[in-house]
Amino acid sequence: MKIEKSSQELEAEVIYAGLCIHCGACSSFCSHMRNNGETGEAYVVDECAETVGLCYNACPRSFLPISEIEMKLFGKTRIDLAVGVYNDIIQVKSKNNEDILTNLVSAAFESGIVKHMVLGEPKSKKPPVSFPVVVDNPDEAKKFIPKSTMDNAGPLVTGIGIAYKDYKRDIGILANPCHIQGLAKILASDFNTGAERTSLSIAYACSSGGMSGCKFCTDFSGEFSDLSYSPWGAPKGSGEAFLIIRTEVGQKVVDTAVNNKLIEITEANPDLSEMKRFINKKRKKNFLTLLGKGLITARYLNLNVDELKDILQD
Repeated sequence: MKIEKSSQELEAEVIYAGLCIHCGACSSFCSHMRNNGETGEAYVVDECAETVGLCYNACPRSFLPISEIEMKLFGKTRIDLAVGVYNDIIQVKSKNNEDILTNLVSAAFESGIVKHMVLGEPKSKKPPVSFPVVVDNPDEAKKFIPKSTMDNAGPLVTGIGIAYKDYKRDIGILANPCHIQGLAKILASDFNTGAERTSLSIAYACSSGGMSGCKFCTDFSGEFSDLSYSPWGAPKGSGEAFLIIRTEVGQKVVDTAVNNKLIEITEANPDLSEMKRFINKKRKKNFLTLLGKGLITARYLNLNVDELKDILQD
């Protein structure tokens, strides 16, 4: 999975086109890319002679071969278009005074799955910008647990690169779906980066908003993560959330959290209709934004978006 394009094409096709989501995937392991210290936006540092650029191939907005990534990460492709690949979905609540995400991160440390965790440290709310911090225990992690996805808005994937340079292993990350997309592309690629030291990814299911690139997103649940945390669809005001368990690693984190009485399962087979309604509504809206006003070609036929909608309507 390599495309013969590099930083110049990334700049033209993604950054200047307004698609950049400031995730940091392009600059995590590439010396020719950086992220602006104020806005988090990616930029090209210098002229690059690479014909197959890691930056372009890592970016989740340059191209995103969903089925190929799913096969490499999970060994199967999705049967649920709204949620992606998963093994189980449960509804949970906290069993102590900490929130669910704090307890999941604690369980990740306690289970030995992670020894370090990449989290976001907010620097600005307007525009929302956070930069990565690497913590080494659950007590350090507590002050960086996000209260909303906007607390994660920024180049958090660069935290994986920072941890790697510090010779750290068993690295976890708690981030938004866009960050997890970039990390997944790196992990599924043929590049040798050090990203394979990532042992856990937890996604905070996102409502999509806050940055210009958000309107092009079609992943609201963190489809390439080990474990997704989603307050969307759970009973409002209950403090409960859905956990979408995608891998054995994600299951181990949940099992540890339950066994250590950090969280409890309130519904083993929750009603997912509200969550899927939310996801599909957002997905449809942003997919139409992606299509724009251009023509869609189906063999000999050229259609605009409105014509296509008329054909596909029930």
